[in-house]
Amino acid sequence: MVDSIPTSAPSPSPAVEIPPSESPIRARQDAVGAVWTEVAGRRVARHYGDSAGEYRAVREGAGLAERGDRARIRMWGKDPVKMIHGLITNDLLKAAPGQGVYAAMLTPKGRTIAELRIFRRELPSGVEVLVEMPREALDGVREHFRKMVPPMFAKWGDVTDTLAGLGVYGPRSREIVGQVLGIDPPSAEDAHAEADFGGAAVMVAATRYVGLEDGFDLFVAADAAGALWDALAVAGARPIGFGAIETLRIEAGRPRFGADLTEDVIPTEAFEEAGLMERAISFSKGCYTGQEVIVRIAHRGHVNKHLRGLLLGDAPAPAPGTRLVNAETGKDAGWLTSVAHSPLLGQSVALGYVRREVEPGAVVRLGAPDGAMATVAKLPFERPA
Repeated sequence: MVDSIPTSAPSPSPAVEIPPSESPIRARQDAVGAVWTEVAGRRVARHYGDSAGEYRAVREGAGLAERGDRARIRMWGKDPVKMIHGLITNDLLKAAPGQGVYAAMLTPKGRTIAELRIFRRELPSGVEVLVEMPREALDGVREHFRKMVPPMFAKWGDVTDTLAGLGVYGPRSREIVGQVLGIDPPSAEDAHAEADFGGAAVMVAATRYVGLEDGFDLFVAADAAGALWDALAVAGARPIGFGAIETLRIEAGRPRFGADLTEDVIPTEAFEEAGLMERAISFSKGCYTGQEVIVRIAHRGHVNKHLRGLLLGDAPAPAPGTRLVNAETGKDAGWLTSVAHSPLLGQSVALGYVRREVEPGAVVRLGAPDGAMATVAKLPFERPA
């Protein structure tokens, strides 16, 4: 940042490079072999030296992740619930106590600003709302709140760096979280409960982000995250990195903002065939920003493209953004958004947007009319018998 204006003709100032923010438990992660990557300006552990073993831990036992790829905003004040309710596609006002909602936040033209989880918390200090999202969505959400949230009705603050997120995923996750926190963890997706860990408040939210296995996201003050990480690890949860989580997410057919959801996408294009419409969009609530576009599409009865699965076989994994070509007509059929090798299916798989006339079971080509073949599949991917 320039401290003063020079009186002589200036030379171009070098760009200021802002270093990525760090995990509050980095020393613990380094101690077990973390290899780092960066997600939207935040260092996250990509893996701990054995990606295949981390994947198996979630499928067979329990994986433990520091969710630096996610961000959090706290909202409080006169009426935070009603304030956020008018900005999202789902109905927070009708959610039962302890039941969060998943939703999209839209521009007036129906384009996606973010996908969010919203939790109404009944705390001794009063009612507040925790908004949780992919880190790639944080800047857009903050800007939207600046424009749309009057301070007299609600105040908000970015708590991404002060409220840590830990994830425990896999068939043993319920047992481990219950043992460490002394609670019966919630069951329904997006349901949440409050717990205490050595005097630190912990919010526990159920998730199916990694598929059919149980999963829980734990939100705790950053200065208490290390002790909680240690307790979960001692109880049997194995550290896992962002790479394993992404593979599991893709296998589960879950879109992520920054990869499969962007401002170029209308959320029904992502949610409809992925089975997320009921979870994400209410067609009975009152007005919200972008509602007219969603209702108009619903009355029309279809969108022009859907998020689908792609089975790639032994083909080298293509890059996200690779175009899809209709194998019968040679015309453009869509593009890939997320790609991973799937241990579950024994081949490379992808998520991508496919034109609605190209139905599951059809063959498309990757990148060109004579490119490698891929088979369009329903989401979530069907598990082998």
